Amino acid sequence: MNKIFISLVLAGLGTSVFGLWEAIGPSGGYLRSVVVSRTDENVLYAATWRNPCKIVKSTDCGATWAKQGSYPEYNYCLGIDPVDSDRLYAGCYERVYRSTDSGVTWNYAYLTDIMIYDVEVHPTDPSLVYAVGRKYSSSNYDVVIVTSTNSGVNWTTTVIASGSSAAAYGMAIDPVDPDIIYVCGYVFSGTVYYPKVFRSIDGGLNFTDISWSSTVGYYAQTIAVHPTNNNIVYAGTYNDGIYRSTDSGSSWTKVTSYNYASYMATTPAQPDLVFASAYSYVYRSTDAGITWTIQLAGLEGSGHYGLAISPSNSANVFIGNNTGFFKSTNMGSNWFASNHGMNIGNIIGIGVARSLPSTIYVTVEGDAVYKTTDNGSNWTELPYFSSCGDMCDFAVHNTDPNTVLALEGYG
Repeated sequence: MNKIFISLVLAGLGTSVFGLWEAIGPSGGYLRSVVVSRTDENVLYAATWRNPCKIVKSTDCGATWAKQGSYPEYNYCLGIDPVDSDRLYAGCYERVYRSTDSGVTWNYAYLTDIMIYDVEVHPTDPSLVYAVGRKYSSSNYDVVIVTSTNSGVNWTTTVIASGSSAAAYGMAIDPVDPDIIYVCGYVFSGTVYYPKVFRSIDGGLNFTDISWSSTVGYYAQTIAVHPTNNNIVYAGTYNDGIYRSTDSGSSWTKVTSYNYASYMATTPAQPDLVFASAYSYVYRSTDAGITWTIQLAGLEGSGHYGLAISPSNSANVFIGNNTGFFKSTNMGSNWFASNHGMNIGNIIGIGVARSLPSTIYVTVEGDAVYKTTDNGSNWTELPYFSSCGDMCDFAVHNTDPNTVLALEGYG
């Protein structure tokens, strides 16, 4: 990570004026979502987790980033138009936001009592947009899909299932037959959590429960379809591993006990390649989900929710987490941080050494404590020492810049 502070510009004949603030780090930020253009692999977008959600864009395959815009909500998901990569969608509580100018400005449609967890655009008809989540209904919650036929301007709601608690966390549109839509989540009966997968064969009008028989796992959190063989479907759960189907979800086989899968991604560039991101891990299969391995070399941080693979170059895989953006150029065998220009972290605590003002300590919310000894030109992440939550303030010793007290109490 890399820089944050200020510069004061002096101008005029002895008259001082306030200049612009200059971001000097630490670079990065808590990224919740990452998407890549289907027409130009150099174009990527990422969205932060906290309110306000900040949007950043890269036009060089993640090497550098520029701030685009923001909207005043937490972010749960990000979707991109398959034809027009300037058009984006974002899901949150009671709103689906949309942007037509690369995330600079946003408008929203209001969805009463609905929380949106995933949003996807039809692969051949970009005017069709789908989002899934949960809807509060009286004293119960419903698994719902909301559909727009006019690029996110208006939406209609379809209830898929109900329970005393229920939600849809993920969805996948069959790339071979886009009328087939999968939705995954859970239904709580009042005593038991049932992981659920539902399938529609008529473009989301009607759904059938195709879940495997289990009361273990709590939630089915993510689902994906093989890019060329649509008989193969993958589903990741909270704590019951990853499941695979070879008959379009009619039956399922548990293929690994790897847990906490939050998002899955495939690519037409190498159809048998599939990744699953999890809170502390990243899983990879190169044989269409039969076997899986953990791929963490070079990867730092946690909360690996953002995940994308280039549609034209399977070597390029992208991850967003609580420290920022990571990229692999060898299908996840190694990762490296790439946050240049991404100054979007929330600084919630700062301490300056009086005896050596070039030494500064800061807390990046949801990430870590960083230290610089050269006024922010370079930053070092300090070893994790929190017992619960972030550091909200620092008191640096009056004469020893290396002795510091940190106050825990944020988050």
